[in-house]
Amino acid sequence: MTVALDLVHWDDPAAATLRTAQQAELRDRYGDDDTGHTMTGDGIVAMVVLRDGDEPVACVALRDASGDLGAGVGEVKRLYTAPRARGRGHARRVMLELERLAPAHGCTRLVLETGVLQPEAIGLYLSLGYRSIPNYAEYADEPLSRCFAKDVPAGPRTSSRRSTGAADVALETVPWDHDEARGLRRAMWAFNVERYPELVPDAPDLGFASDDARQGVRVLTTWLARVAGVPVGCLSLRAPRPGQPDGSAELKKMFVSDAARGAGVARTLLAAAHDDALARGFTSTVLATGIRQPEAVTLYLSAGYRPVPPYTDHADDFLTLWFGRALR
Repeated sequence: MTVALDLVHWDDPAAATLRTAQQAELRDRYGDDDTGHTMTGDGIVAMVVLRDGDEPVACVALRDASGDLGAGVGEVKRLYTAPRARGRGHARRVMLELERLAPAHGCTRLVLETGVLQPEAIGLYLSLGYRSIPNYAEYADEPLSRCFAKDVPAGPRTSSRRSTGAADVALETVPWDHDEARGLRRAMWAFNVERYPELVPDAPDLGFASDDARQGVRVLTTWLARVAGVPVGCLSLRAPRPGQPDGSAELKKMFVSDAARGAGVARTLLAAAHDDALARGFTSTVLATGIRQPEAVTLYLSAGYRPVPPYTDHADDFLTLWFGRALR
């Protein structure tokens, strides 16, 4: 069938039907009305509907958010694809069309919100280049929400590729409490304290020892990476804990020192962990990272990870993204 993108009014019957279906699906998934479910067409500057043949199956809207979120900011609203039409790339098509339209409406930055129980939506946004931002406006106090943003400059898009500076990386397996591995985890702790100070409000260094002891429980393998003999990275594989997907092992404490980033250390560590998990009979690996680490998110996406539902306690957690990867 022919796929067509139509720019319609907010109150277009097809758009209204799709939005109603979206809100019903969110209500079923979260057990309550969506935050902002009463929104109207006020501020909507574009409404895109995708038709597969003659059937409207996907939609998305653009709201001018410059008045409350800053000059040049537009908000993506009501992205939805009918269940019968999923898996055909329709959501990506309407998002790309909205990004194409955004500069004509004065929008150079797009923001959006989705929920932690919608890993497929998070995966789409990450794959399109959106990255985490603090929860904004009515979502600021909602731990089930995750917010994202992307700059959409006018004019043709260009891409650049940075040399990785790949180096010879040597791996060795070491005990969890190996001095050099612990030293790298301590550096990771300092990095996390800097990016997430609200998690360690008092005497941050004093918390490392107790946290490190907790994280070391159920560890199966710890790797230490060296470049030219210098310890530059670490990663551990941990046995499953309650709440994880069946058949999964968890990656913990991935860290690469500043001096070795871009040298292929993280990818070497990941490959070793995947091989080890597979050899132990696991069918997938999972991991959690923070919303203020876009570099880590980009790495995991490129290594085949995709967002999954939370497998740790997400009550009052505004900072975590969860990912998983099949090993076969």
